[in-house]
Amino acid sequence: MAVVAAGIAVAGCDLVGAEGPGTSSTSPTPSGTPEATSTPAADPDEALVAQVRSEIAGTAGLVAAAGRGRPALRRELAPYRRLHDQHLAALPGDDPQVARTDVRGDAAAARRTVKRSERALQVQLADAAVGARSGPLAALLASMSAAVAQRLAFDQTVDSAVDKDRA
Repeated sequence: MAVVAAGIAVAGCDLVGAEGPGTSSTSPTPSGTPEATSTPAADPDEALVAQVRSEIAGTAGLVAAAGRGRPALRRELAPYRRLHDQHLAALPGDDPQVARTDVRGDAAAARRTVKRSERALQVQLADAAVGARSGPLAALLASMSAAVAQRLAFDQTVDSAVDKDRA
């Protein structure tokens, strides 16, 4: 696996084992002489990347659902949609299947649901960064976690300012 995102090349640290790229074995050819075959080494971070893509896609689906039928909230949540799109683009893999979600309640309840999901995603990304075997992948995931945390902090600051103006 190799990913290039924002100038960071991401590759598994353990792609080349003690026996070189992949593992080698011999198998007989039809003439009976052994022929070397090679199988690619498994990328230890491949499953982690697939899991992270799934988590991001699930959160992105929730953000889209919260904005459905709520135009003002959809505009307010647009930075989260863009952030998740960028994060999915930075990670290799197929687009995960995400079940359609419905977010009930008024705009305030939908906003709370999204913020709760975003906080959970931020923690999941931080945990994934710790679990990554590749240093560059760990840095990328930590950066993604920080981006979500920064967005949440910005929104909290804006919400506090709005509340202060109302008082």
